[in-house]
Amino acid sequence: MRFRLKFCIPAGRRPCFPYGLRALSLALAAAGGWTAAAAQTPPPVLPPEASVRAVLASLPQVRAATAGIDLAQARKRRLDAGPYDWVAKTAYDRRVAAQGKRFAEEEIGVETGLRWPSKQRTDAQLGEGEVQIGQFAYADAWHEAARTLLRDWFDALRELHSAKVLQAQAELAQAQLSAIERRVQAGEAAKLDTLAAQAEAARIQAQAVRTRAQAQLLQQALQRQYPGLPLPSDAGLEEAALEGADISVPDWAQKILADNHELELAQARAAQARLQARRTEQERTGDPTVGVRARRERSGEERIWGAYLSIPLGSAGRRADAQAAAAQAEMAQQEYERTRQRVTTDAWRAASEAQQTRTTWQQLHRAWQQIAQSAQLQARAYELGESPLADLLLARRNALEAQLAADGAALDAMQAQARLLLDAHHIWAAPEEGAH
Repeated sequence: MRFRLKFCIPAGRRPCFPYGLRALSLALAAAGGWTAAAAQTPPPVLPPEASVRAVLASLPQVRAATAGIDLAQARKRRLDAGPYDWVAKTAYDRRVAAQGKRFAEEEIGVETGLRWPSKQRTDAQLGEGEVQIGQFAYADAWHEAARTLLRDWFDALRELHSAKVLQAQAELAQAQLSAIERRVQAGEAAKLDTLAAQAEAARIQAQAVRTRAQAQLLQQALQRQYPGLPLPSDAGLEEAALEGADISVPDWAQKILADNHELELAQARAAQARLQARRTEQERTGDPTVGVRARRERSGEERIWGAYLSIPLGSAGRRADAQAAAAQAEMAQQEYERTRQRVTTDAWRAASEAQQTRTTWQQLHRAWQQIAQSAQLQARAYELGESPLADLLLARRNALEAQLAADGAALDAMQAQARLLLDAHHIWAAPEEGAH
């Protein structure tokens, strides 16, 4: 579907002037909603997924999270190995007897601490928890980086499209100025019309230049922030459509919450804190130290072999450590509850925005159609000499603003849809095993 608004002047002067680009929002009106399948279809204005994945994998925050997985696996191995090493001991003594006789004496031995089996099991669980936290942290870092990329992409795309619309309008305003100048020369229009058309053409040109400069800045920032990502293009925006019936906000909110990395990370950290509290409580019972030793006394006249066992007794310090760990576990649990509330609110907001932005676009689209029709009638009235140029320029300005608002709302709807799909992991999902 295409629509073109024309501002005409008397026949024989100059061809009619098309108003603006084909409206982006007209194609979005094709069916008036989303089907379940269409709602899961990414907007065609997104960059290629292969490029996005390559860029995300190279970002510092994602690479740091990848290193975090390696760190978590190393911590697991350390917990599995336990806190104790074998310790080798040796000693050399000189004994002087009362009669003045001197003896050389030596001793050697080895010892190590032994974890109680219950502590070994808890340490194994803590190691698994470390790996799980590392994986969730990687997935969350990937998702947050993808959110930022999506926002930056649409910011650049929105400014690029506005710049092109304004540039087209600047060219049309200049063409209209030339036509009015010819009418003035022919005595068909007042000199005042030329001045008004010049002012309007200058205004639109200045707005186009400013918007184009801002679009270039955003594109340059996009290239610096995401090397290798293709620049956005508004080619094909007119064909982008959101089809079918309205989305179900509760269903999409549940989809987001069903697999949310931030929530899973907070939950894993709370579980890890509880395990750590249990492990610290177990430390109130000290681990035994066992060892064997051999001693040679009185220059070898006596030889001693033996084994020994030592167990530290609990103290007030160990009890205080257990109480501190229990308090930290409660803090982590409350942090999880706070995260759960925030993530739930964000999920419902994202689903609601996807629906509301589409409703806003529909309203702005209808308003633009009405304003465009009014501008057409105003152009006809000016052509017949029934309306001054000032009214036509005002109508034209209102139509331009309405088009920019409608196009912006259409892009907002696409961005909200893409954000919904991203949060539900239908696009740009984190690799299952991180970078490994």
